[in-house]
Order: sequence, then structure tokens, then C-alpha cells
Amino acid sequence: MTNTRIPISVAVPTCRRFAQLRVTLQRLHACLPPPAEILVHLDGNDGALRDLVQIEFPGVRLLHSEILMGPGGARNRMMQEARYSWVAHFDDDSFPNDIDYFARAWSLITRLPETAVFCASILPMESHDAQGLWLQAVYPGCGHLMSRDWFLRTRGYLPIPIAYNLEEVDVGIQLHAMGGRCLQSGELRVFHDHLPPVREDEKTQVGMMINTVLFPLLRYPLPLLPQACGSVMRRLFRLAWRQEWRVITRALCMLPAAIRRYLPQRAPVSTAAAWSWLLLRRVPQRVRVSASV
Repeated sequence: MTNTRIPISVAVPTCRRFAQLRVTLQRLHACLPPPAEILVHLDGNDGALRDLVQIEFPGVRLLHSEILMGPGGARNRMMQEARYSWVAHFDDDSFPNDIDYFARAWSLITRLPETAVFCASILPMESHDAQGLWLQAVYPGCGHLMSRDWFLRTRGYLPIPIAYNLEEVDVGIQLHAMGGRCLQSGELRVFHDHLPPVREDEKTQVGMMINTVLFPLLRYPLPLLPQACGSVMRRLFRLAWRQEWRVITRALCMLPAAIRRYLPQRAPVSTAAAWSWLLLRRVPQRVRVSASV
């Protein structure tokens, strides 16, 4: 197999995670053929982490922010700075499972160039038919390929430090409303070296609760806002069932300020687009591709 670089940029956001980032960059550098460039965004610009990348991985393009932008803010910056029209996204604790990951990715891109996002199967949690393609509403942030052209037509990610329940669903619904397809393929496999915690810490749970409210306020049309109340109430009930009273109290206290800050960015999609996206999120669709494509 040739070692010619594949014309794909790689984007990895990180924040003060040394061992995980080292492993991810090692696995990316081991890929054959390799990607054309690797970008790493240091959220908070940690000096020790900067030294690690510059000394051990001098070919990596380093970006940084002095303030915490969250993974969404970091991805916005890397998508703007990427030199190639397709960007492969990983977290600092996720990496290609297969050495020929980028060759597989380029094969998909050349077969289906109008696709907005290709989703990877995330191991060890998921396993998909390598020959199958599924139309999805949402993609995994820790493993996907995104067209830079499609992304730059969206409003991007909200630069919010805790992005759970907001990051991929927000850009996903924007792409869906514009006709951008998100296809999951078992040919792309990403290993996520992250054990889900038994219980998220309090700060994360508060952020997740706030994001559950913010997302529909920003993207749902008025007729579908009552539907969003169900999601909010279900999360509140789960927190109450686990007696997470401090999380509920902190979220309710912080929510008015978050709404005041982000509501000016409200840009709802059409009712038809939102409804079809919700249906697709519930039931992904098998995509048939002709052998000649």
C-alpha cells in the first residue's frame, strides 16, 4: 500500500489530558496511508500539554484558546483552519481502530462525495455491517468525517464548556434542515478508550440539564417546543428519582442566565425539517447504494 498522504485533515480537541492525547496521536501517526495533516486544539492553552505535543509530535499543527471554549468551540476553530475539504474528528481519547482508516474514509468520500457527514462505528459499544450504510440524525463527536463545505454553511457549534446533549445534535439538525446527509458506515471503526462513569460529576450533570433546555430553544420551531418539554421533564424526573437535588437546584438557578446568553442565537429550523429529524433520530434508515457508485 502506498504511503501517499490522504487529503484529509484530522481534528482533535483536548483539555489537560496527557496520557490519553499521547495514545491518540501515536495511533493516528501509525495509520497507513496517513492523513495529510493533524490539528490539535488546546482548550485553556495548558503549557505542559503544549510541550508534550511540540516535543513528541512536532508535525502536529497546534491551536489554542486562553479561555475554555469546550469541544464545540475547538471544533469550530479547527474546521475553519483545516487545509483540506474533509476533516476527520476524534476526541483526545478516541482513535482509528484500523491502520487503513483513512484509506477506507477516502473510498467512502469518493463514492459519495455529496455526503455531509460519515459516522464511524464506535468500539467497543457498537458494531455495524461493514457493507451497510445507515442514514442517521446525529453523529458521534468522537468519531466522524465531516465535509468542511457543509459545515461552514451551518452556524457551527456553541462554544460552551460542557457540550453534552448539545454539540452533535445542534449541528446535526442544522445539516438535516439544509439537506445534508449523515451516513453511518461499518467500514469506519473508531475505538473510544473511555469507560462511561457510573455517575457523572455534579458539574457535568448540571451542564447536561441546561443543554437539554437550550437545544430546543435554539433550534425547534414554536409548534414543536411543547414536544421538547417532555425531554426536559424526563431528565428532571430521572434526577429526582436518583435524589440529585443539588444538580436540580443548581441547574434551575443557572438556567435563566444561560437562556439570556444564548437565546439571541436562536435560529429555528422549519417544522417539517425538525419533525423529520426527530423521526430519523428515532428510526435510522437503511441506504441502498448501487454497485456502480
